[in-house]
Amino acid sequence: MRFMTRTLLALVFAASAASLAAAPQAPAPSENVKTMAGILATLNHFPNDAEKKTLQGIVESEAATAHEKTLAEALINLEHTVTAAHKTRLEALSKDQAAPEPVRTMATILASLNHTASAPQKAQLSQMAAAS
Repeated sequence: MRFMTRTLLALVFAASAASLAAAPQAPAPSENVKTMAGILATLNHFPNDAEKKTLQGIVESEAATAHEKTLAEALINLEHTVTAAHKTRLEALSKDQAAPEPVRTMATILASLNHTASAPQKAQLSQMAAAS
């Protein structure tokens, strides 16, 4: 009886491990997304001059995606909340299933931002900024 229980547990464990190994892993955020997540995680009302310069570099980068540029432009122009035009773009981006999950998450946070991110959002952004 003990042998059968052990065997059954071993089979269940092996099947669980195999399914976890086969599950697709979410790709790590790009360096641009990590940078913006770090800025947004510590943001209070609007980005400082150094942060705006960093964000402008993303906007001007040929390597940045259109999604990343949308986020960077919204952050550059943020003053307590995003502009109405940026909010519309961010809401569309947050629903765009072709956009990477970290980009959609950041778009959602930015679209609803009021002065600063909430504590849970800051934790999520900090985790995103530190992802490898």
